[in-house]
Amino acid sequence: MSIVTTAQAVPSRLFAIYAALFDSENGEVKDRIEAWATPPSLSGRGGDDDGESTTTLFSNTLAEARRIGLVEEVEDRLRLTADARGGGKKGKGSETFFLAFMRRTLFDPTRAAETQQAGFMVALSWFLSSSPLRPMNFSEAPQNNLKAQIGDHASKTELTSLNRYQNFLYWARYLGFATIVGGGSDAEDVTSRRVIPDPVRAIESALPAIFSEGNDLSIEQFMTRLAAIFPVFETGSVRQDYEAMRLTPLADGDKRLSITTSLALQRLADRQRLTMATVADAPGRILDFGPREGRVSRIALREAA
Repeated sequence: MSIVTTAQAVPSRLFAIYAALFDSENGEVKDRIEAWATPPSLSGRGGDDDGESTTTLFSNTLAEARRIGLVEEVEDRLRLTADARGGGKKGKGSETFFLAFMRRTLFDPTRAAETQQAGFMVALSWFLSSSPLRPMNFSEAPQNNLKAQIGDHASKTELTSLNRYQNFLYWARYLGFATIVGGGSDAEDVTSRRVIPDPVRAIESALPAIFSEGNDLSIEQFMTRLAAIFPVFETGSVRQDYEAMRLTPLADGDKRLSITTSLALQRLADRQRLTMATVADAPGRILDFGPREGRVSRIALREAA
């Protein structure tokens, strides 16, 4: 099981457990946490709108929280693990620490494998290699698309049903890699929802670490440091494994950045967070914008205004 395959393990439910325990350093009795995590309206009916019992909602979410090392049980009380707490104190930005923990867990290949989360990065590598110029349908499972791209390796993404695909999208959005647009309360509006690969927030969160030793880097240095934090980007170990699965290898894969990465970097430049430059005779990468191309050899972090 994983955050993709466990239907109940969406970001809001895992964070609800985390937030409740974050303000209680000595832990809480399990029944009390269940009462907090389950809305009174569901408790009264004994199930959610799909007929799922509140016990299942909580128990499956809690099981996933334990699997990833978020919580532990000590003397019949639930509490955050020291790693999950990350040094955070009561009332001081619990979501910041939760997000940091999830990124540490999901984007470390060894740790992801140990906690049964390795499929998430494989799926995210596929997602980021897709084009944001052709938004995906939120209500259409991608099995056929994946099969066409990577054949029998498709199962490694864990995106084998619509429910799993949507769980993945919720996490991709929460972690800063996707934008979901459209949709409303009725069925017709929901089926009109579209998903766009959009890693701007993820890349921006990594900028302090990338530029920790200086504000100007070659594009290869920048991508190497970005991929060390998020191995799903070009040159990253998981992205390279995914590219090796492709039935049809990408042309100029070692010289060209994907449309998704190219547009994300350009948007950060437009927001004046980065400066991209081309230096004559310096090694560089091709920026793919779909109908046009660019080139970059150096990236600099702009000074705060």
